[in-house]
Amino acid sequence: MNSKKIMLAILCVGVAAAACTATANNPKLDSRYEYTVGDDVAQRTASIFRITAGIEEPTLVYYDRENHDIVAEIIGNTDNVEAAKREIDALVDVIRANVVGYAKKQHRLDLTDNDVTLIYYVDSDQGVPVEVVRREKGKYIVPVGGEAGGDAEDKE
Repeated sequence: MNSKKIMLAILCVGVAAAACTATANNPKLDSRYEYTVGDDVAQRTASIFRITAGIEEPTLVYYDRENHDIVAEIIGNTDNVEAAKREIDALVDVIRANVVGYAKKQHRLDLTDNDVTLIYYVDSDQGVPVEVVRREKGKYIVPVGGEAGGDAEDKE
């Protein structure tokens, strides 16, 4: 009976070892990726949004390496621009109260409005989110005609 347990244990260890050495089907997934300060601040922002702001809807927060800013894409349930702005304003308050201090203390980074873009989407009937409004460099931008992908106009 002990030999069966030993054989089972060896089999389990062998399976675990084989699983750990598996490689990705796409070799690019094995490529090195430099983790930046922007990535860290974005990850912390996402965590703070979940905890402090109590966001239950999916929110994607990431560092945009091309534009050098933190981007938060919020999926909400209103297509009303003013209501969406209020939700974004609440998130801006959370960033100022929690993320700015973290960035300063952890990375000696002065995070400003110029470093953060918040984009508010509403689920459409087609299942594809439609942009309602965005806050970029401290200013609100509403898509012309209220449609995603359209030209934008500044609103303050």
